[in-house]
Amino acid sequence: RFSGSSVGRGPRSSMLARIASQQSRLLRPLAVRHMSGEARPMTRFVQYPFDKTKMAEVRAWVNDSDMPASVRAETGVKDVEFSFCPGEGWLAARYIFNDLDDMVAFLGTDALEKAKKAVSTAPHYDSSREVHEFKGFYLKEV
Repeated sequence: RFSGSSVGRGPRSSMLARIASQQSRLLRPLAVRHMSGEARPMTRFVQYPFDKTKMAEVRAWVNDSDMPASVRAETGVKDVEFSFCPGEGWLAARYIFNDLDDMVAFLGTDALEKAKKAVSTAPHYDSSREVHEFKGFYLKEV
């Protein structure tokens, strides 16, 4: 039975305290690792919607544009790969940056803004769908 005088005591509360303590101990090494001063490679993955029946045309457009070369030339960009999914109609770019500072700096560049404009005004771009993007730590050990 619950009563104000037994709050914080008894088997249930000690079990919860044990679980919280164990979680805290498990998470501690991860937090320390993430706070280290070591630079870690970052990734940005973005996919743009295109007409899925136009793979040859989209591929030709990417190859003929200066967009890949301009983003690859930016300081801090370690690698950029482009892919096209004809099953669902996505043109994807996967970037790897040297570290968080390089990724953040890239996100404010004219080269990125020009690339976004070039893609969104490209023939066969599907403006009825949303762009998908995520940024995170590159897992080079995998």
